[in-house]
Amino acid sequence: MRLGLESSAAGVRLAVVDGGEVAYTAEVPPQRDLRAGLAAARASLPRAIGAAVTEVRIAAVPGAEDLELGALGHVRIAAPTMPALAPFASWPASLVAELGGRVATVTGGSDFVGNSAAAAPEVQLREAKERLLAAGATRLTVAAAGATSAPWIERQAASVLAAGEVALATAVTPAHTIGGTGLREREHAAVLNAGLRGWAERVVSDARTVFPDLPIGFAHGLGGYGSPEELVRFPLGSVHGRVRAAALGVMRLRGVNDAVLAVLDPTRSVLVGLTSGVLDRADVERLWGITHNSLALDLVELGTSESGDHSLATLAPGDLAATPELARVLARRPGYPVVAVGAVAAVHGAEPFAIALGAALGTVTVALERVVPRPPGGEPAASHGATGLIEEAETRAILAGADPLRLGEATVDRRPLAYVADRVDTVRVRVNGAPE
Repeated sequence: MRLGLESSAAGVRLAVVDGGEVAYTAEVPPQRDLRAGLAAARASLPRAIGAAVTEVRIAAVPGAEDLELGALGHVRIAAPTMPALAPFASWPASLVAELGGRVATVTGGSDFVGNSAAAAPEVQLREAKERLLAAGATRLTVAAAGATSAPWIERQAASVLAAGEVALATAVTPAHTIGGTGLREREHAAVLNAGLRGWAERVVSDARTVFPDLPIGFAHGLGGYGSPEELVRFPLGSVHGRVRAAALGVMRLRGVNDAVLAVLDPTRSVLVGLTSGVLDRADVERLWGITHNSLALDLVELGTSESGDHSLATLAPGDLAATPELARVLARRPGYPVVAVGAVAAVHGAEPFAIALGAALGTVTVALERVVPRPPGGEPAASHGATGLIEEAETRAILAGADPLRLGEATVDRRPLAYVADRVDTVRVRVNGAPE
């Protein structure tokens, strides 16, 4: 049996799955912290079911209080720009102050399609590292303009920044491994992710303390599963993992592959489309008022737009149906059922245990995107330029906890970039795998 747990401010909900079928569900009231909540959930299991559980999956997401920016430094590789486009210029003032000006810009980078790629000068990188360390940084992220078409620029810079006599607390993170297209949103994703590492380490420690005798996984990423190591490497993926767990739970409970999910939580409630079992993707999304493009989903946030605050404390059964945000989502998906999940059992049509159930059902999914020029002399095959990307996606899937012997065949989606003069395409590769 596999135990799925959903932790939120409303408490801990649990679902035990036996052979794909729900064997037991329960809810534990809020505890003083995550460790106490997990312990209370385990203690609540009937003895026979508790003894039969062989694996634990946990859906937990960070709050604004879990973001720690005090030890971070960031390097942008790009040409000088206007102040409005400077690193983190659009961030809330409180987070900019916490980042403390530990930002450096060096020359180099590329245009969007990779025609003018240039490495950052090593001397500039070493000087930037020296300044950032002197300002208190112990962890660094690096983002280069055009890294979607020339990721080697960030990789090379990360290697230079990691070298030297002064050791960093963790490896330097290239932003293209965390975010997608768009320099600012990509560096936002990388820094947010780095700022959540401490939270992820605490979550893993709490889980292992409560379940020292069982394998542990987490609701993570577009497939809904990641190993403890993957959660620490990519904590931002837990936000998407919760949504994916909601989708998996709703599909199992309702038998629908097309739906609008209302994932309702006290601090961040969102609407997201589920089409043919896949979460619809967009270019960017928001988290704590910051745009980013880490596994971006086509979601709409409740409580951050013109309709005002739809907090769970005041949400009544008819409130969700009356929101203009829901009307806009349904206009693009006519006829889709609306299913509410999360910490809100009072909403009409809710599936209170969907996320806990979905956490128990998740698999590994890695999706990567690059800008690739077309070869001369005709239209490219769908696989052109994707071989290396497939290998990278498969490697990341294994690192995320997928069984190397149970990786599915990679899917390649190639689309021309109609808004640039060059003959280039975006190539998106997706790899799925069963957890090891």
